Amino acid sequence: MPMKLFKCDETIPEREKHIYIKEKGEDTTQFLPSAHVETIPGSLSERGCSYCGAKLVIGGVLKDTIQLIHGPVGCAYDTWHTKRYPSDNGNFQLKYVWSSDMKEQHVVFGGEKLLKKAMLEAFAEFPDIKRMMVYTTCSTALIGDDIKPVVKEVEKELGDVDIFTVECPGFAGVSQSKGHHVFNMGWMTDKVGTYEPEITSPYTINVIGDYNIQGDTFVMEKYMEKMGIQIIAHFTGNGTYDSLRGMHRAQLNVTNCARSAGYIANELKKKYGIPRIDVDTWGFDYAKEGLRKIGAFFGIEDRAEAVIAEEVAKYESKLEWYKERLTGKKVCIWTGGPRLWHWTKALEDDLGMHVVAMSSKFGHQEDFEKVIARGEEGTIYIDDGNELEFFEVLEMVKPDLVLTGPRVGALVKKLHLPYVNGHGYHNGPYMGFEGAVNMARDMYNAIYSPLMKLAKDDIRGEQMKTIIAEENSKLGESEVEQSKSFDITLSEPIAVLESSKIDTQPFLLSADKPLHRESEIEQSKSFDITSTEPMPTVVNYAVLESSKIDNQPLLIPDNQPLPQRQHIGGKFSTFLEQLPKYLGSFSTEYQMPIICFSTIITATITVKIIIAVLDVINEIPQLNLVFELTGIGYLIWFVFRYLFKASTRQELAAQISFIQKEIVEGQDS
Repeated sequence: MPMKLFKCDETIPEREKHIYIKEKGEDTTQFLPSAHVETIPGSLSERGCSYCGAKLVIGGVLKDTIQLIHGPVGCAYDTWHTKRYPSDNGNFQLKYVWSSDMKEQHVVFGGEKLLKKAMLEAFAEFPDIKRMMVYTTCSTALIGDDIKPVVKEVEKELGDVDIFTVECPGFAGVSQSKGHHVFNMGWMTDKVGTYEPEITSPYTINVIGDYNIQGDTFVMEKYMEKMGIQIIAHFTGNGTYDSLRGMHRAQLNVTNCARSAGYIANELKKKYGIPRIDVDTWGFDYAKEGLRKIGAFFGIEDRAEAVIAEEVAKYESKLEWYKERLTGKKVCIWTGGPRLWHWTKALEDDLGMHVVAMSSKFGHQEDFEKVIARGEEGTIYIDDGNELEFFEVLEMVKPDLVLTGPRVGALVKKLHLPYVNGHGYHNGPYMGFEGAVNMARDMYNAIYSPLMKLAKDDIRGEQMKTIIAEENSKLGESEVEQSKSFDITLSEPIAVLESSKIDTQPFLLSADKPLHRESEIEQSKSFDITSTEPMPTVVNYAVLESSKIDNQPLLIPDNQPLPQRQHIGGKFSTFLEQLPKYLGSFSTEYQMPIICFSTIITATITVKIIIAVLDVINEIPQLNLVFELTGIGYLIWFVFRYLFKASTRQELAAQISFIQKEIVEGQDS
């Protein structure tokens, strides 16, 4: 039976339906693992939520659009800076994140006013940006915030803006795949056909399902430009809001990631009759095949072949170098969905590697059908894998490399296994001929890194004890004992200054030219130092101990005076020693003004905080003015009252002191 139940899943036997091991001669449609179903309770799923699929994967990639998340700020942070999709306008989409920042009171009383305020503030802060997408989250969906009327109100109020709503809270589906579907269908319904693009070529396409991870889109743009093909819209890598509104004018839809963007390609075919072709552009063979498909559709096969020949001549020798060193290496691929079947044949055919295990977070059954058909016998396929299953698989297959995202990658690195980021890449792009070489380079660097050899050494046992003993021995040899008598060999007489407050090192000076007058020398004494080796002259040295000497040895010739900074350093040291006394005297003399000033500052900050909190909760007109006046009045009353009482206390203390003095004098007499 090809379905497999791991040991870690013995308490969750339902997981057996989600794990498949390919065997010889099997009908892959009969034994497909269960996919795109709810996560089994108790399984430590690595899936993302539906909102994440809409915002992080698709919408957040657009380079000229404000992405406003209506919900708690954590939902905005979780989908910001987690993927590396650059743009040619200074990476606007990577620099900022926008959130309505819902709090508990908005959950109770509603967050629609808060949403409108956030939208207006966002447009005001970025006056050059006229496009926005607004996303619902679990919190706003559960309380029933109706965001579309708010969006229409803002559009009417500002006039020159266009806003798209994405109503896909995190709980809307079993994985982020639901977010892909909601975004695709919503954009097709609301926005496609509302803008007319400028046509500059007889050959026009939409590039769908490419998100410009570390420049993948730029590679595709370069190929299309050389073939004379105009890209109407990128869905959505390096794309713009308005270009996506003009997708209906393309002659062909070229689909890369069919799982996240195949829906809109199908809808464009239904409504506008635009054909769809699916291409794999990762790896040499797939890149050739994809360019030939596009060239054949437009009847420009010669242009496609010219591009292929140019790129192969440039990168084939480099790829062969890596292939010699990567052939036979075992690799696990644990990514989202389509990259399983994009990368399987590319790694096996182009580089001679063996894909031994794959896991998909949000793949559907048709995705598994493709990848299993392309995979080798004995390969393990997992739907919605969890950490414990990953650990067990690693123990079973013992891979040389793991291609996965940074979350699972952190676990892999702790196991001292080479890892390459399959989501955001290490040093991309990975698409096309150039990308195939980049990917091979990153895998080679990961596998053959000298750090991996060190990581495999276990230093927790006897080896660690040996290392510690060796280090302690080295430290023992380098230590210098504090001693008043030692041997030294020198060719000329010098004087020794040794600090009584420094650890071990002597300060050496000329013997016949004393450093200080006798009144400046502290704790002076003399003794003899003789060398065990023959010396031209054996002399007596004076050793001066001083608290003002640096802790490092310093040799000064007889004819060179001592630097003046020694004297300046002494004065500064004396000042630091007296500083607490000065501060204490100042605080005693000016105690009352200090207390008053501190009280005013504290009270002012407190009033400001109270005003801000009440303003957020109640939104009462003129509330700021009322509380400002009240706070200032209270502050003035409090300070004068305190000063009056302080004065009274001082007078009382003086009277008590006078009475005590009279009593003492009377007793003495």
